[in-house]
Amino acid sequence: MFAITTTGRIISFAWKNFTRNAWIGLATLLVLILSILSVNILLGVNAVSDAAMKALEDKIDISVYFKPETPVLVLDTARSYMASLPQSQEVDMRLPEAVLEDFKTRHKDDEKVLAALAELDQNPFGATMTVKAHNTGDYPFLVEALQNPQFAFAIETKTYDDNSVAISRVQHIAESVRLFGIILIAIFALFSILIVYNSIRIAVYTQREELGIMRLVGASNLFVKAPLVLSGAVQALLAMFLSAGAVVLMVAFLDPKLKIFFDGSDPGLQSYFMDNFVLLAGVQAGAILCLVIFSSWAATGRYLKK
Repeated sequence: MFAITTTGRIISFAWKNFTRNAWIGLATLLVLILSILSVNILLGVNAVSDAAMKALEDKIDISVYFKPETPVLVLDTARSYMASLPQSQEVDMRLPEAVLEDFKTRHKDDEKVLAALAELDQNPFGATMTVKAHNTGDYPFLVEALQNPQFAFAIETKTYDDNSVAISRVQHIAESVRLFGIILIAIFALFSILIVYNSIRIAVYTQREELGIMRLVGASNLFVKAPLVLSGAVQALLAMFLSAGAVVLMVAFLDPKLKIFFDGSDPGLQSYFMDNFVLLAGVQAGAILCLVIFSSWAATGRYLKK
């Protein structure tokens, strides 16, 4: 019964402290929200930049065009050799007949092209082989591997669609944003600590007579500290709840817009937050609660030492 009464009094004092210093609490709440939002914006930028780099990497490949008269045995040798290399992720061979059908499909509305093609006595196209690597750094090796004398003589031309410059640019931008984000998070974290610390000190100062009476009648340090720490924890949870709502709205608004830049594919923003929601919410809630509770405890502790 005593524990229930004590807990009720602590909650009552915490609520009074929260309402007495509403404007200070609002400023603290705003800084906490900005701190949480800055963390989530940084995480979102990381997710989108990773998706952008993956999309660029998926577009890199080596296209090899063989001479029309190349024997099937040579084509099989080329495909088998390139597929056997550990650097190769996927090797696709399109035989001349399939290449011809693809060409007709692409130009089905162009009667002049189809008429010119029909006048030819034989298939003008050779086989086409597409090679994709596991890593972007493996492509120079694969290009060199195409010089194998068993089939190099049959290669008419080859193209290497290299997006490494674009990938490097995206990586550089992502690293710059990460650095800026880390600095921004550190600044907001410092502001949060200072504002929470000073708001508690102001609360202690405005209630100094009441706290003095509590200490005179034998109230423990824990009983004096608990209401102030509890009000800070409530602010932290409220900031977390409001920030989560803001993040959901931002992600819902931005994800469809970003799909335009990803050719309709998933930009990775919404899926990242959905897949990691529990982990992100738990870690951020724990971090912000620890920050606020530590600041509140330190501020009240300094007063009690006087």
